[in-house]
Amino acid sequence: MFRNRKKLCFKGLLLISLYTFHGIKAQSVAEEPVGLEIRESSVNAQVISHILKITNRSEQIFTGTVLLDPLSELRSLSQGEREISVAQNDSVFVAYRLIAAKDIGAGRKAIRYIILNEKKERVLARETYIDIEEREQIFFMTDDAPLMITRPEDSVRVHVTVNNSGNTYQEVTLVFNVPNLREAPAFTEMKITMAPMEQKRFIHSFIPSGNLLSSGQFSVHITAMKGREKTIFGSKTVTVQNVFTDRKYIDTNPARNLYPGQGLADNSVTLSYRQYNATSNMLQLQGGGYMNLPAGYLHLKGNIYKYNSGHTPMITNTSLMYKLEENEFTIGNVSEQTELPLFGRGAKAILSTADRRKTLTFGAVDQNFNLIGSQPWFTEYYSFYIQGALGANNSDRGMEATYIYQKNPYEKAIYNVGGLQWRSLLGKNWSIHMETHGALSSYENIPDSKFSGAAELRYRGNLPFGIALDGSGYYSDGYFPGSRKGTLSFTQGVNKRLSENTYISGSIGYNRTAPKSYAYTYTYRSENSYGNIMLSLPKLGRVTSSLYYRHQGESSPSYTSWLDEGTVSGNVRMVSHRMGWQGRWQSPNARHSLFGTLEAGFFADPLEGGRSGQAKTTLNYSFREVMIDASYQKGAYYLYEYMMAKQQHKEFNRFTSSVSINKNISKKLSFSSGINFSHDVYQGSVPSANLTANFFAKDNMAFFMNAYWYRYTFINSSNMFNVQVGVTWNFSKSQPMKGRKSKVVAQVYYDHNANNRYDDGDEPAGGYLLNIDNKAFISDEEGKVRYSLVPYGEYIVKPIQTGRWFFDRKKITAKSARTVINISLKQSGTLQGSVGYISDENSVEILPRYEGLRFIVINTDGTVVQTVVTDADGKFTTFLPMGTYTITFDTKTLPEHSECKDYTRTFTIEAGKITVLDPFEIEVKERKINIKRFFASD
Repeated sequence: MFRNRKKLCFKGLLLISLYTFHGIKAQSVAEEPVGLEIRESSVNAQVISHILKITNRSEQIFTGTVLLDPLSELRSLSQGEREISVAQNDSVFVAYRLIAAKDIGAGRKAIRYIILNEKKERVLARETYIDIEEREQIFFMTDDAPLMITRPEDSVRVHVTVNNSGNTYQEVTLVFNVPNLREAPAFTEMKITMAPMEQKRFIHSFIPSGNLLSSGQFSVHITAMKGREKTIFGSKTVTVQNVFTDRKYIDTNPARNLYPGQGLADNSVTLSYRQYNATSNMLQLQGGGYMNLPAGYLHLKGNIYKYNSGHTPMITNTSLMYKLEENEFTIGNVSEQTELPLFGRGAKAILSTADRRKTLTFGAVDQNFNLIGSQPWFTEYYSFYIQGALGANNSDRGMEATYIYQKNPYEKAIYNVGGLQWRSLLGKNWSIHMETHGALSSYENIPDSKFSGAAELRYRGNLPFGIALDGSGYYSDGYFPGSRKGTLSFTQGVNKRLSENTYISGSIGYNRTAPKSYAYTYTYRSENSYGNIMLSLPKLGRVTSSLYYRHQGESSPSYTSWLDEGTVSGNVRMVSHRMGWQGRWQSPNARHSLFGTLEAGFFADPLEGGRSGQAKTTLNYSFREVMIDASYQKGAYYLYEYMMAKQQHKEFNRFTSSVSINKNISKKLSFSSGINFSHDVYQGSVPSANLTANFFAKDNMAFFMNAYWYRYTFINSSNMFNVQVGVTWNFSKSQPMKGRKSKVVAQVYYDHNANNRYDDGDEPAGGYLLNIDNKAFISDEEGKVRYSLVPYGEYIVKPIQTGRWFFDRKKITAKSARTVINISLKQSGTLQGSVGYISDENSVEILPRYEGLRFIVINTDGTVVQTVVTDADGKFTTFLPMGTYTITFDTKTLPEHSECKDYTRTFTIEAGKITVLDPFEIEVKERKINIKRFFASD
């Protein structure tokens, strides 16, 4: 009962309060003499239209003023304050047009209208709101022209202009990167907060280090990012050119600059020290270098080492080579790939046509590998050879003939060997390669000369149905003096693709070696055969796999002495058959990979007969820089494994494992290390470990260390340890130039009498910048620049920048040892221009932009001569040679809502005079006006 009464009292009080509030509000509205209502609002691009309805509720005429609150962020295109007069109980309409400037911030904006009476007292105010969408538009610019360094002690200044054309504040981060900069950080970061429609100019200054100053040019990379997340919105590269009076032509190979400190062995020098256990050590110097000459180049390479136990240093792989065009002349250690082994100290020459289609090679080789050995040259073991080739630059068609004279003291013989090689294409699908060799040999203990020979055939081709074949065959007489004497071999391979991801392939081969000699009794003989068939399986997920069969045969009499007498005589032969599977898996991000094999089979026991089993499994896992390997083999795979196990009356088995890591800690430091372990029945347990570390101290110098340890058991346990430390110094990364070269000398002078000759009245133009072969030069006090070791050919000479004196771009031809060019400077004329804006009360309100407007200057030939850009005042000045030109306003650079109707002008430049163009008028487009008409109702 009490609760019900309490609820009734509360409801009554609430009704009384609402009635009282409604009465107060009604009374307040009734007391306002004037009402203001925003009847219509429309937004069109940047222009906002409002129509205000003003109502007079009083019984007398209201006279006053309506105005836009000056605190609003929008501006009125017409008069902001209007006088009004409204009859009693009547209404009037007032239209406003507002503009939202491009620099207005994003978000909700309030627009307030105020009504004042005759006494300028506020009567009422009303607000409305508009939402300005967020607009991000930010970009940055750099100077297109390369920066020039004329004084090494000066700093380099890179200018960057960032323009925030959006309507939000932006946190801008600029990162400047100068690769290979020494003695200062290579990366520099600049941060700033930019207001909407704000433009700022950044300057990054640095002192270039010596390695940069010695190069022809270098780059500064600039990356621009916005926001706290550092989202990249642009990147640019500025080229900095070193300006020289005297410089050499440099042909740089970009592949050499992979890592600081790394270079090629033929253009670097390495000094190292190696220690073997505690008793032996070696000091070694190896490397090479190039030297460009006015015609061709020299290449010196060498390898010098000395053990502490020896008195004479060893000099091997050391030679001096001169190359001119495609011709080569070498003295020192030489080698030649022929049927007879030719290597040692001597000399050789290669004569070739320019296209390398025809070559002639001849040389003399004293077959002693130590260049300073005590044995006199060409006394015991030496060779002379000559080789001619047609189609040497064509791997498919050509022929080659070779003759070799060799004195061999070990075989007590003199050899005369001739060879002929022929290769050709048979149709479109087949190629064939044939070689024949014949040798006429004279021996000390045999009165008559002996003839022997060798022949070889190689081919490849395609059959119908996508079957590919390749094969080879070789035969040589047992007494043939070549490196493959007494050999009979053949191979045959076949391959066919079954589908996009599956294929089948197979191969067979046979090799028999039985060398003979008139001076020695050879007992060595071996015979091997093999056969393989492989079928790839369809890919299953991320796993690829294949099945295979392998046949292997091996026969040799060399193992009979390993066992007790009478156990076996003649050849020991082993034939095996195996089936296997191999598979590979790789993770989607390529960080993990797994590779494994599993195979099993049998072989015929060479001694005891019957069949013995054999099996092997391997597993390889890699994760980023880490690799783990393991394998296990049960049963012998080769004759030597079988015989070694039989000596110990055991079955052969082997287990191997390894863990390695290869890590680049930084661009300056890298290392690799591994731990290995193997165990089998005849070697026992063999652990080993290795470590390699490299430190790239500079871009042309690196330190390294290699260490290796292993332990093996033979009668007793032995530990072997060696460590090597050294330093590598890389020479210039430029490439040698094999052609003829010229020295270009340019004489730059002021041609006051304009006769294109350096005569009386003219004077040298010192300090003038010009470009030869895209390289920057500055003339000395005598007006000269020098460009050395320039390969024969055509080059462009042009001025780097416009000025009061100029010369026309010209093409020069370097075709002699010295090329002299005269560059006569003629006085130019000055061109000045400007822009101006034209607008009226009906024009769209824009923010005039004067800087960065582009003009293109074209000569009478239609060639673009220059591109000029206005400064912050909308003006430009440039210098041009005498003549008639056309300048065109690039309308793409105009601000929005503007146009230039007269954007092309023709003008004439006179020497030493200033030509001033009439201002280019930029007209601001008119606003589109929407007319609203109101009619009184009948």
